Amino acid sequence: MEFPLVTVLYPVYNDSPVHIHESMNSIINQDYSNLEIIIVDDSNKLSSIEALDFFKSDSRVKILRTKHTGGLPQALNDGLAMASGKYIARADADDIQFPNRIRCQVEFLEKNQSIGILGCNINYIDDQGNHIKMRNYPETDKSIRKYLHLRNPLCHSVVMIRKDIFDKIGTYNTDFKRAEDYELWLRASANKIELHNLQQVLMDYRMATGEKRDKLNWKMNLKLKKKYFSFQYLFESTVGILSIYLYILTPISLQNYIYKKLA
Repeated sequence: MEFPLVTVLYPVYNDSPVHIHESMNSIINQDYSNLEIIIVDDSNKLSSIEALDFFKSDSRVKILRTKHTGGLPQALNDGLAMASGKYIARADADDIQFPNRIRCQVEFLEKNQSIGILGCNINYIDDQGNHIKMRNYPETDKSIRKYLHLRNPLCHSVVMIRKDIFDKIGTYNTDFKRAEDYELWLRASANKIELHNLQQVLMDYRMATGEKRDKLNWKMNLKLKKKYFSFQYLFESTVGILSIYLYILTPISLQNYIYKKLA
């Protein structure tokens, strides 16, 4: 098969140099090499900046440094404007991609032209890289559409998206900071873009704490669930909204417990 160019879109904001080295090495050492890696760096910590500069010797790496007042969605959109790949592969600076991640997703999308956005299952790891558990996501477009109204059905930092999808439905919505991925999936589904998750683990995802998922995150999620309320999926839409209200009202310590159990 031909090997289409894949753009890895990699935003950074003062991430740990150790995590940056682990995550970047996991991308550079993919068994699929036809990549461009666009790093969108908003860091002001010298240690993070130097960790990224270490990889500038790889000709596939491009670093965009500018102040993104619109937060992560604006940073992603600026990276997209530079992207040349047929596919956009998202990656974050604290996660570790499996060596076959890009190849598996490209092969699937090349064989399944109707799929527009592709995710996969993941492992959760802690800050030190210790395995916590595996997360299985719904597989088919039908099951994902239903699950969308309950919870986020794709892991953003391991999705691969056909670049022309952004031409059809638009780029990340800067009005939904902290929930720009969830908004994109809901908008894509509303526009009949097919979503799919490979049923194999292709990434180690560093799990956040309940505190890191702050009130803005839940506020944006709630706004989206109301905006895309579906009478077709009345039960899921209702439970999805009520669960956020209940979660917000619980103490932080209990939120951490619930998040770790249900993530």
